[in-house]
This record gives sequence, C-alpha cells and structure tokens, in this order.
Amino acid sequence: MKTKCISLLLSLLLMLGLTGCGAPDVPMEVTIDGNTIVLGQTTMQDLIDLGYEPHLQSRQDVARDGDTYITFYYSLDKGAGNQFWADVAVPWSGSSNINDETTRSATEGIVRSVKFSISSTEKVTASYNGVDIQDMTFDYGIEEWGAKKDDRTTVPAWLATVKRGSLRMESESTMDEEFHELTVSLSLKELEKMQK
Repeated sequence: MKTKCISLLLSLLLMLGLTGCGAPDVPMEVTIDGNTIVLGQTTMQDLIDLGYEPHLQSRQDVARDGDTYITFYYSLDKGAGNQFWADVAVPWSGSSNINDETTRSATEGIVRSVKFSISSTEKVTASYNGVDIQDMTFDYGIEEWGAKKDDRTTVPAWLATVKRGSLRMESESTMDEEFHELTVSLSLKELEKMQK
C-alpha cells in the first residue's frame, strides 16, 4: 500500500513538473547595436552612456494604492534607423505628485520593456535570443515560444507568455500580415524580485 501511494505521488509530481513548466524560460534581454540591454537591470543612464538620446513619450497618469513603481515610455535613438522604445520603471515615493519620479526616470529609470522594429533598426543589428529582427517571423514565435494570436488589437499580433514576462510580435498595419516589431517585457513581479 505504501509503495502504491509513493508511486502515485511520484507520478503526480512528475506530471505536475512537466505541465507546470509550460511557459518557456527565455532570456529577458535584447541586443541592439552590439549592446545587450538586460530588462530589470539596465538603466536609462546606461543607455545614455551608450550614446542614445532619450525622448519621453508618455507616462503613467496616476499612481494608485499598491503601486510600487511608476512607468514611463521613452523612445531612444542615435538617428533614423537606430531607434527603439522602452518602458522604464521608477520606484514610487507614495506622493500624489510624481514630478520627482518623472525627473528620475530619465536617468535612474530601470528598463522593463523594449520594443524594436524592422524599420527602426535598419542601420544596426538588433536581435533577440540570437535571432536578428530582420529574420524574425510570426511562425518563429509560434514554434519557438508558443505565441498565440492576440485579437485585442487592430493589427495582426501574436503574444507569448514566457516564464518571466511576455513577447509580443506585431505587423506594421492592419493591411499587413508580416512580422514588423517585437516587444520583450519583464513582468512587474520579476522586476520587483530583481530589485531586492
């Protein structure tokens, strides 16, 4: 009886182990212009030091109880053909006025998400997990990451939930079925764990 229970328990644990690991464990980093950007680690100052000029595009409108970070959205470039976008996070002070966080985001902001496209990286090499963005396809995302069609947007898009975040692939327009841009995002939970 004991042996049967142990065998049953081991079989159950093995099954859970195999099915519980469903999300791929992929790198949460991208390489642009020969430089690796590690999500949850690279700061805006690191990108400025690499020669990128930051431009604040938008920010979180309001902070809510329970928020630990305020999110800012930047474009970074060294000119046409060498540009990408990043969501950066700044620890929230708890004040309703987030001007201090806005100021700090330009240098201290921690990169949480990077988006780059075929057209914005024409003059440099940009890659994710060893694959150049110029060679990426929707089929690759489906086969390698288990990406699923995302119908929440007007352009064709595919989304993969990975162990520490997500990978999103999109077309350039509603009329285009071809891959155009990739967004690699670290989950807030993972970001918080990395900052401890």
